Amino acid sequence: MEPQKEQAKIILPEESFYLAESKDKDGQMVLMVINSSLRHRRDDAILKQVFGYYCSIFFDYEDVDDNRWPTSEEFSVMRDYVERVDKAIKNDMNHPNALFVARITHAGTCQMIWMLNNPDITIEYLDRVIANKEQEREFEYQIESDVEWDSIGYFLQDFPEKEE
Repeated sequence: MEPQKEQAKIILPEESFYLAESKDKDGQMVLMVINSSLRHRRDDAILKQVFGYYCSIFFDYEDVDDNRWPTSEEFSVMRDYVERVDKAIKNDMNHPNALFVARITHAGTCQMIWMLNNPDITIEYLDRVIANKEQEREFEYQIESDVEWDSIGYFLQDFPEKEE
């Protein structure tokens, strides 16, 4: 007899984006696109259990200016690429495997973060991309269990409202 799988009914938060800018200790600009809808669900234990794996992909921009900021051409190429990666990691738009958390651009690098349901789907996808040399830029990734969402705590804070 096969064990019965546990089912949970969840309402997925609709993505809503917040653009945050800051400077690092060396004065370099840090630009973050944050899915602010997750902050309203930061205490949702079921959502955390279902999406209990932290995933981070990190890559270097190739074409940067003197401030290590991507050129407009590089940013355009990588914007399209990261959108494809985001769709692939989410896997099924009706029953997504991932919740997008943030994209951080800083000092010639880009980091993308998700919370995953099934890490094996994402690992299989990323390993296939690497093996087939299908990546636009070489990248490193990290996936680890995080049912408390400790790794994304910074992105779950209440950011100040933008002034018009």
